[in-house]
Amino acid sequence: MNAPRRALVTGCSRGIGRATALALVARGWRVVGTLRDDRERAALEAAGVEVALLELRADPGAAVKAIIARLGGLDALVANAGAATFGCFEDLSAAELRDQLEVNFFGPAACAGAALPALRQSRGRLVLVSSIAGRRSAPGSSAYNASKFALEGWAEALRHELSGFGVPVVLVEPGLTATGFAAARTRAARAGQGPYAALTRRLDALHATGSQGAAPAATAVASILAALELPAPPLRLVPTAQARAELWAVRLLPWPLWEALVRFKLGRRARGGST
Repeated sequence: MNAPRRALVTGCSRGIGRATALALVARGWRVVGTLRDDRERAALEAAGVEVALLELRADPGAAVKAIIARLGGLDALVANAGAATFGCFEDLSAAELRDQLEVNFFGPAACAGAALPALRQSRGRLVLVSSIAGRRSAPGSSAYNASKFALEGWAEALRHELSGFGVPVVLVEPGLTATGFAAARTRAARAGQGPYAALTRRLDALHATGSQGAAPAATAVASILAALELPAPPLRLVPTAQARAELWAVRLLPWPLWEALVRFKLGRRARGGST
């Protein structure tokens, strides 16, 4: 009997990471899912997921190497763990901005760096859960956009670098997904104060109504499974038609028209400024 394939999935306390880990176990994979603390350990272990603690802000590469040693190798890394910080740029402190990049870019990059020797040996897969926010920006999300744009550019270059080793790099780019992610996002300490108070109120209202159309986590999981199972997966997989349509609009519309659409959504006049 062939040994089961081995996967490391980060960020398994809820949402896409948890659903991915469970889906892989159901397909016969040996899965280690990471958590920041032990609160969800018992539930995951009862479902057949092995658990390891990992903090993206604190040398995650060492934790990944320990997990690979425990598994005796690695066939897939699904770098899913991340966070979002909401607030207009001038409302963000330098520490808040740096932390966003630490969690969403430097953390996954450190995990990948630790995993790549094992993935090259097994000719495995590196799957990075990004976002459509890595290809289009929105007001109030400049830190999050910066982190995901960085992840996308790095992954594209890495895909080229690994093309001779049989290790596909795949970006999964969900749109709005019903995972509790939006509710769990960090709010900048100064958000809603000063000159951006009116804009922040408008963004809060849009976020509250927009969450009603969120796609289920299963749509993103299906793309992750495709990234792991397709013989030649593409660089980018976008789980839903709505997310694909939004990215096509950003790509095809002239910038002045796209900018006008964003301003219309915000209830702003053509020259920007007050609402």
